[in-house]
Amino acid sequence: MKTIVLSALISVATLGSSLAGSSNDPAKEKSSVTALKEALAFHQYNIGVLYSQYDLAEQRIKTSRGNHAELDRERKYFVSLYQQDIDNGIRVEQSKKAIAEINSRYAKLHAERDAYEAKEIAKLQKLLETALKKEEREFNKTKKELAQITSAAR
Repeated sequence: MKTIVLSALISVATLGSSLAGSSNDPAKEKSSVTALKEALAFHQYNIGVLYSQYDLAEQRIKTSRGNHAELDRERKYFVSLYQQDIDNGIRVEQSKKAIAEINSRYAKLHAERDAYEAKEIAKLQKLLETALKKEEREFNKTKKELAQITSAAR
């Protein structure tokens, strides 16, 4: 996805340098280069917004209810209850068995959470890819329009 951004930036730089050196009228040349710079800045801003939205959504998924930190806190709490019984010498074997069951259950819950996060992040990546491709198409459209304007001005 970042290669799309880099290729777009390289093509803008190439187009900008060809525009800067080809026109005979300095005023038209300056306005064409300015328009190109503004279009580039606009598309760079849009891409930055897309990536920041992606990062926020990914954080929201990872910190949503039932996340790994919550699971760890719950497991630690339940294990500590049984550990107190073991430390006090009460129901030692049953407490050890209960701790093993708790650890097993929470290992399964962590695996389920990993699968959920992976599925949701995959959806986000697909959305980001679609949005970046749309932005690339818009950028290419703008680039062609500016190229036509510049070639018509010559």
